[in-house]
Amino acid sequence: MNEVQTEYALAVRGAYKRYGKTNVILKGLNMTIPQGHIYGLLGPSGCGKTTLLNCIVGRIDLDAGEIVMKGKYRADIGYMPQDLALYSVLSIFETFLYYGRLFGMTNSQVERRTETLVKFLLLPKASTLVENLSGGQQRRVSLAVALLHDPQLLILDEPTVGLDPLLSQSIWEHLVKLASNGKKTIIITTHYIEEARQAHIIGLMRNGVLLCEDSPHQLMSHHNCDNLEQAFLQLSHKQASACREAEEDQVIENYDELTKVSPTPHLRGEVWFLWSRFMAQLIKNWYFMWRNKAMMIFLLGLPLVQCTFYNLAIGHDPEGLRVAVVNEELMRPGECSSYPPTGCNLDLPLTCRYIEKLKGRTLKILEFEDLSAGKAAVDNHAAWGLLHFSPNYSMALVERINITTDSPKEETLDAIEFSTLNVWMDMSNMYIGNMIREGLIESYAQFLEDLFQDCGWPREAANIPVKFEDPIYGSRNPSFIHAASPAVIVVFMFYLPLMFTVGVLLYEKMAGILERCMVAGVTALEVVTAHSVIQFVVLCLQGLLMMLIMYIVFDSPFVGNFFWTSNLLILQGLSGMCFGFLISVISDTMNAASFMGIGSFFPLCSMSGMLWPQEGMHNLLKSISWALPTSLPTEAMRALTARGWGIEHPAVYRGFLSSMFWIFFFCLMTRLVVKARKGLRAR
Repeated sequence: MNEVQTEYALAVRGAYKRYGKTNVILKGLNMTIPQGHIYGLLGPSGCGKTTLLNCIVGRIDLDAGEIVMKGKYRADIGYMPQDLALYSVLSIFETFLYYGRLFGMTNSQVERRTETLVKFLLLPKASTLVENLSGGQQRRVSLAVALLHDPQLLILDEPTVGLDPLLSQSIWEHLVKLASNGKKTIIITTHYIEEARQAHIIGLMRNGVLLCEDSPHQLMSHHNCDNLEQAFLQLSHKQASACREAEEDQVIENYDELTKVSPTPHLRGEVWFLWSRFMAQLIKNWYFMWRNKAMMIFLLGLPLVQCTFYNLAIGHDPEGLRVAVVNEELMRPGECSSYPPTGCNLDLPLTCRYIEKLKGRTLKILEFEDLSAGKAAVDNHAAWGLLHFSPNYSMALVERINITTDSPKEETLDAIEFSTLNVWMDMSNMYIGNMIREGLIESYAQFLEDLFQDCGWPREAANIPVKFEDPIYGSRNPSFIHAASPAVIVVFMFYLPLMFTVGVLLYEKMAGILERCMVAGVTALEVVTAHSVIQFVVLCLQGLLMMLIMYIVFDSPFVGNFFWTSNLLILQGLSGMCFGFLISVISDTMNAASFMGIGSFFPLCSMSGMLWPQEGMHNLLKSISWALPTSLPTEAMRALTARGWGIEHPAVYRGFLSSMFWIFFFCLMTRLVVKARKGLRAR
């Protein structure tokens, strides 16, 4: 072991790695790279190159075997992935500054290296944003990031793809100087086989093993070939002809025996949290937010638009609803205008006074001459209901008012029958139908009260003997929008941070940026903490804007404590953010994340009390709905804002406990998923 460490910069011995039970990627692979050499790793897609490189940089553990490196820390490795893995909204210098801080470099060191790398790689001004660079320039910036901290081992995955031939040659010349003068060890993967002639050693990889390791000249000479591609082809044919099915089966059958002892990690573990890496993440996140003006407008504008549209579109009583009237007391429609609307005129049609009351409720009255025409209007949806007054309605109503125990039974029954207002309703829309029905009843009660008052009778005698006192909580005329406001703001506070978290982290994950940062030593704790700080500021602004719209602009009832209310909303936002972490580590694509987000949105909305009271749910749903992330916080929000209860009340502190539980649960599940997937890389 000591001999290997002294003589070689990197050595891989007996490396085995598989995914699942049968998909063996590395099959006892051996690799040796002397100090100060360029190693060209060649092989077709799927041969195991990427898995091998991930094992070398410490992102994947071998199942068996060992990796021995001269360098023992992640900072000793410079890694350039095949993807760009760059933040498009950062400038070239800001990109270097971010990665430099990850590797513990000072600002002055980053500035000097920036000047050197910009000149060497022919990059534009360091203040140029990455998104404004050409594809080739972006590849060069990615290469510069790998060279930035002057590592002992460089791992470059397709560094010259898409570059000008002259620039590619210049890069190779510089790499040769680094290897010879700077004693740097460089591993390069490339699809340009002939380009690898400039490497000191070529490793030809196929089906999880190295077919050979030799200098390009010796490799071509040994196989009597004029180019590397012919030599690779000959070696592939020899491997295919020499391969025995039984031997491969034996490897798979003996795999558990071979991997019984777990290999020792070749890189020393990083501390869970380092202030310099955290600050690098935090500053990078700030630049990302500040440069994405459209995203910031969306994040802060969406709560304003949602709350404004909600208050303008939902909960208001419909106006201008048409109601058909057939009044057989009148000779023709429209005669009511000739009768006085007040006074104790019992010999005049009292139905006109009632119709005037209905018009005061913003109902549009359509008068018809006969019952069949009125019913046809309802059938054709020209009216929401039909009112029918009998020919002697007013006389029968007066007789009904004067009924006593001594009144003849037959006359009493006739008075009741002819003074009954017959109504046919269109109840296809429950809310409109119930609203009209309630309006008809209330208007009739007011009509009778006014009539009794004009005639000198006790006004109260016209109403039912039930008196509703001032409400203990709420107003005499409650609104659906006021009842649903706590649920709306809680649900929005849960989902807005979720959307932002998923969008940012999944973008970094899919672009390979997160994986590159992990190779540089960044831990999941630092990523989560830095994101949480920025997210905390954003969700505070979102919560403040929503409360301003809901409770100031549209005057929803707020009689509670602002401190506890705002803290509940912040906890709910953090809960949504943690759910976003979980979705981000589970999902590998935006589509999968969208399905999870949308799939959870509607159940939470429907069972949180936002659309309908929980008391009206099916017993099965009622028994589980309280445990959802938005249910108890919604009740706590309602208790705080509409009832003025404090934190000591069970309905309030249960909401706080629910939010804290779900934060813990989502964080725990995120940790378990990261551990099960062995990192945050996209599959």
